[in-house]
This record gives sequence, C-alpha cells and structure tokens, in this order.
Amino acid sequence: MDEFSIAHFQRLDDGSPLGDDERRLRYRLRHGDVRFATDAFFFQEGHADRFESARYGQFRANDHGELLLVALYDESLNRLGEMER
Repeated sequence: MDEFSIAHFQRLDDGSPLGDDERRLRYRLRHGDVRFATDAFFFQEGHADRFESARYGQFRANDHGELLLVALYDESLNRLGEMER
C-alpha cells in the first residue's frame, strides 16, 4: 500500500512465500484482464449521482482472499454515498 493506503498489484502467485506487504487475493479473468471482486455494485434507485465520481473502492478480504466492497471514493479520496444526518 502506498502513502494514501491504496494497494497496488505486485505479482501473480508463483508459489513463492508472500512478502510482509503482500496478500493473496482471489481474482477472475475477464476478457484477458485480471479483475478483483466484481466490477458491478448495487445502490438504492435514485441515488446514482452519489457514486458517479467513484474511482477507488475500499475492500475487506476474508481468509480465502475473497473481497467485499465496503465503500467507494472519488479521485481525491473523499468517501462517496455518505448520508446527511
């Protein structure tokens, strides 16, 4: 992860031990591209404008390397979709 807590692709698993800064993640190949988690998400109808500027996703990984999207962020790393209270 960089200084902004953004993770970057390191390598495909070649069976060698993971480094301290590496995590094994489950991925899929789509049209020859590596994809983590899903490239689709659902939100309440009529709220699309809250997520239009999304550029980054925050994920949680379980012990099997499967990812769950928990938040979206714009290019300035502002969290999107927060409800005003």
